[in-house]
Amino acid sequence: MSVDPDRTRVRSALGNRRLVRVLVAYACSSVAEWAVWVAVLVYSFERGGSTTAGIAAVALLVPAAVVAPWAGRTADGPRPNRVLVLVYAVQATAMVAAAVLAGAEAPAVTVIIAAAFAITGVTFVRPTVSVVVPSIVVTPSDLVAANLLTGNADSTSVLAGPLLAGALLAAGGAEAVFAACAVLGVVCSIVTLPLARLRPPPSPATAPRSHRGRARDLFAMTRSMSRQRGSLELLVVLGGQYALIGGLDLLSINLAFRVLDLGASGPGFLNAAFGVGAVLGGLASMLVVGRRRLAPLMIVALAAIGASMLVMGAWTSLGVVLVVLPLAGISRSLVDVTGRMLLQRCAPQDVLASVFAVLEVLAGLGILCGSLLVQIVVATAGVRPAVVAVAVFFVLLCLGTAPGLRHADEHADAPVVEIRLLRGVPLFAPLPGPALEELARASVPLVFEPGAVIVSEGEIGDRYYVIADGQVQVTIAGAERRTMSRGEGFGEIALLANVPRTATVAASTRTSLLAVERSSFLTAVVGHDASSRVAWAVARSLHPPLLAEDN
Repeated sequence: MSVDPDRTRVRSALGNRRLVRVLVAYACSSVAEWAVWVAVLVYSFERGGSTTAGIAAVALLVPAAVVAPWAGRTADGPRPNRVLVLVYAVQATAMVAAAVLAGAEAPAVTVIIAAAFAITGVTFVRPTVSVVVPSIVVTPSDLVAANLLTGNADSTSVLAGPLLAGALLAAGGAEAVFAACAVLGVVCSIVTLPLARLRPPPSPATAPRSHRGRARDLFAMTRSMSRQRGSLELLVVLGGQYALIGGLDLLSINLAFRVLDLGASGPGFLNAAFGVGAVLGGLASMLVVGRRRLAPLMIVALAAIGASMLVMGAWTSLGVVLVVLPLAGISRSLVDVTGRMLLQRCAPQDVLASVFAVLEVLAGLGILCGSLLVQIVVATAGVRPAVVAVAVFFVLLCLGTAPGLRHADEHADAPVVEIRLLRGVPLFAPLPGPALEELARASVPLVFEPGAVIVSEGEIGDRYYVIADGQVQVTIAGAERRTMSRGEGFGEIALLANVPRTATVAASTRTSLLAVERSSFLTAVVGHDASSRVAWAVARSLHPPLLAEDN
């Protein structure tokens, strides 16, 4: 009987405790994000009607757009793990403040500002997770599984967040929702706290950062992405798909009250139908996303969103709506999961978090555009034409971006896990992005069982090894000298000095390694001054008598 490869990937990834911590916190944060969004809009509407609710929506989106470039730079910095813990703590504090202010019946603006701090934290969370995950997984398959699981967390939160908000709003008002989200924030902080103690990777060698404005940083990142054909189209799709979220918020209200006559519970009922589809889409992604090519699935899913909305606009009955909304939810989840995986494969790896920060800005713009589109068409032509307008938007999005998505898919093969692992080795940390990526492409994954000898003292050296998982024991003349684990490397002395191996290295546990051939190692390290100096310093510290006169 064959084994489902995606299930195998997921089981393997869930064996990584650090990854599980990141995923649990991310899932809790996603649920809180949706719950806060719903609670703030309901709270604002109750305090000042639709105008206040509209102002609140803008107040939640604009700060996130403003801080996005800074969020990307912070996540790309030397300690992304600590950034993640700090952001969760700030979100929890902001939710406590919002709950206290709402319970004390403080001015609505103060509650909205507190909630905006929490929502703005999401701009830091997703880019930081995009950096942290590749640095703690062992294999590319684990990264695929991690992307599937984060995508499923996003999809499930579309259902769980609004349901949580609806139940708590009915039971205790907005302050109850804010309090519950504060608890989720505390859970996120506690779960990820051990990650803050992890040894940070050395900072990559990059050009000095200028003190340009954040908007100019955003445009600079967009120009960087435009150098690879198809990348901009991918960003447009990932931002544009959020128009469905922004549009459905208003469509659900108008359909429930003006077309289907469902009453006050109708909007929540329709949003739950879409959320069920989102969950199913997340589960479906586990069956298909393991494939090498992702663009065809994205294009089909975009077309399915357009077709489903077109059907709902043409035949707006309760039965049709309850079939179409889950289909739209499934399709949107597939677009989101596959698109984020493709973006991670093709984005410049030395600024990966900044790219995902740009995506957060585009997501906010997508929500805003969808909301404005529906508002304008409903006001001028009615509810059904507004549904058709959303359908037309997605049809045009599909047709306009399909060629670029296919091209991005063909050239998206960045070895993300290998790059992150090599970046953590002091010898390779000074290398610029292109050189590090070339080295990662030249590396070979190897696995050794416990007791297996990897290199023997006195033999000719032909490879440098980096430990991806497990432990090795180093001995010289039979005497144990040290134990090495993930992120450490060995074998540089024989390659740099052109001498026989100076030690024996054997696997203490089942050990996964990346092996870099002699020619690739010397080209990368010796050809880069800063990396060469680090390499010789490390070599001399390990064997000073042999290397005292070299280089």
